[in-house]
Amino acid sequence: MEQVEGLTRRHGRWTERLRSALCSLGLALAGRAGGRLAELLGIPVSRSTVLGMVHALPAPTPPPPTAVGVDEYAMRKGRVYGTVLVDVETRRPVELLPEREPETLAAWLARHPQIKVICRDRAPFYAEGATLGAPQALQVADRWHLWHNLGQAVERCVSQHRTCWRAAPSAAEPSQEPAAEETPTSPWPTGHRFADRIRARHAQVHAFWKPDTAAARSNVSSA
Repeated sequence: MEQVEGLTRRHGRWTERLRSALCSLGLALAGRAGGRLAELLGIPVSRSTVLGMVHALPAPTPPPPTAVGVDEYAMRKGRVYGTVLVDVETRRPVELLPEREPETLAAWLARHPQIKVICRDRAPFYAEGATLGAPQALQVADRWHLWHNLGQAVERCVSQHRTCWRAAPSAAEPSQEPAAEETPTSPWPTGHRFADRIRARHAQVHAFWKPDTAAARSNVSSA
């Protein structure tokens, strides 16, 4: 029997319009809830039937990306790393490369000449791969790595100049807080951004717990 395109199909028990309605229910509600709503609409089907119709749909083909983000991911942290490529506009993964060599990235980029922007970290192998595979693309640094590198630079700068902030207060401006006892030289290394703060708090706590500082504690609490 001749089939009418868009209306029937060979060995089909439903019309194309009914199949489209069931697929829409499956995409919106999945199997169990989609089957219940279909039964309320007068279409008695099981959840397996709804899921099977959804699985039979062709996979959507997204448009080729024009801006990709390149970063590494760990398959075995500290030993085996790969490369993940993400569509910056849709924020969806595009490809997983088994390694992070510049030749592998360059070969993938060469197969996608439509890419105009490459957002990457500052790793030299990604810079080399992007230059070789997509010389026409603009390379930019992603926001996370910019803030991460800025934070590292600020931490190094503060660590190098931490001794400049240890000037004693002048006698004309007495401090309202009880003076903390000077702690002996610490056996552990210094330079961490929280190390000096923790030592100062530790000295203040021990100063407050001494019996001769009860008056100081009451003055601070009343202030």
